[in-house]
Amino acid sequence: MKPGPSEMTFPDHFSDHAHRYGAYRPTYPDSLFAFLASLVPTHDLAWDCATGNGQAALGLTPHFRTIIATDASPRQIAQAHPRPKVTYLVAPAERTPLPDGSVDLVTVATAFHWLDFPRLPRSRV
Repeated sequence: MKPGPSEMTFPDHFSDHAHRYGAYRPTYPDSLFAFLASLVPTHDLAWDCATGNGQAALGLTPHFRTIIATDASPRQIAQAHPRPKVTYLVAPAERTPLPDGSVDLVTVATAFHWLDFPRLPRSRV
């Protein structure tokens, strides 16, 4: 898919502070991820969209075999916390490399307002 106008003008307000971003982002209770996991019948692949540096992606690890965590900012991904089950990729939400129908759960923690919602793929799950 060809990049659209919103991908060309991604408002990257946090990359200059990516090294400090993780220290000030919220953590989420384990019960939240247990609840989210309970909503889906299979637990093979979760996609944490607009992951920043991965706080929500890490919360998914007890519940899913594999987590793909994407963010449009290379500097945010560079600050992500590596874990065996998590693969971090630089990709805008609107142009994910995941095939249609491949994802059991999609999460967007505190970044939904940054997404170009009309262009967001809806057929990954």
